[in-house]
Amino acid sequence: QTAPKNSQIIYYDTGKEIDLEKIKHLINTVNPKIIIGPFTRETLLKIKIVVKEKQIPIITFTNDIAMLENNIWSLGFSPEEQIESVISCAIKNRFKRFGLIVPSNLYGKIIIQSSSNIIKTNKIHYMENLLLTNKEVNNKTNLFAKLKTFLKFSKDEKTHTKFDAILLAGSKDFILEMAPLLAFFNVDSKSVKILGTDIFNHKDIRNEPSLEKSWFPIIYSKNDNKFKEVLRDTWNIKPNYFSKIGFDAGLIAFDFLKFEMKGIDYFQNATSPLVGFAFKNNGQVEKPIDIMQIDNLGKLSIVQVCENINHSLKN
Repeated sequence: QTAPKNSQIIYYDTGKEIDLEKIKHLINTVNPKIIIGPFTRETLLKIKIVVKEKQIPIITFTNDIAMLENNIWSLGFSPEEQIESVISCAIKNRFKRFGLIVPSNLYGKIIIQSSSNIIKTNKIHYMENLLLTNKEVNNKTNLFAKLKTFLKFSKDEKTHTKFDAILLAGSKDFILEMAPLLAFFNVDSKSVKILGTDIFNHKDIRNEPSLEKSWFPIIYSKNDNKFKEVLRDTWNIKPNYFSKIGFDAGLIAFDFLKFEMKGIDYFQNATSPLVGFAFKNNGQVEKPIDIMQIDNLGKLSIVQVCENINHSLKN
């Protein structure tokens, strides 16, 4: 419906196989002007070597910012972007004492480093973190002891006083394991701000009572009514994040094909029409990030003072 009449779309399913010889042959035969995908970091690592020498612009969906460079832009929502936005919102709202509870793996270390980069720039801010292995999470006696120490729990205190904001980051199961325990140790989410990542948008987490009033970041599209109609009328399904950004990637790719410009020149100042991604240098994409609050019964509302927080940070 939206592609230029003289355009051709070729599909290659990297979810089934990654045959570099086939990909080389495909690229040499078709000579594509632009590539949408791949979906994962591992696949991008392999194919970018093949396409790099031809300087073909790539719009990918990986959330690993280390993979980005000139001519490779990603619409994925990286952990670093999520942490920067939600921590910055908390600081903007005068939270100063941060506790981090994360899994003891590479993801957890990224969360800690990203948080530290923001929190420790001001001496009045305090940060302490608790890394938990799977073994520690499954050993309830040990887990309770670690949480009591970390939270400085006292039976004599009815409300928690050590932190005014606690960041929970990890898988859905990790979040749902930790959140009720925080409440058990006097961390009331209505008085201590619980911060999370975009996994908090899962319905099970949104409906967890101990996470009411918590904050998390999302890429919020306000201009998607037409897209919702197309998705409903064509496939009778509701949109999700990846259907939106896939559609948006297609729209901006078609716009790119209308111009006789190199990818780097076009994408340095391009803005996607549906979500509003702003393409920058060196693979950077500025995203319209809002901070959401979980209200009663799992409903969401925008934290107004942090609306489009990413744009505010850049300015």
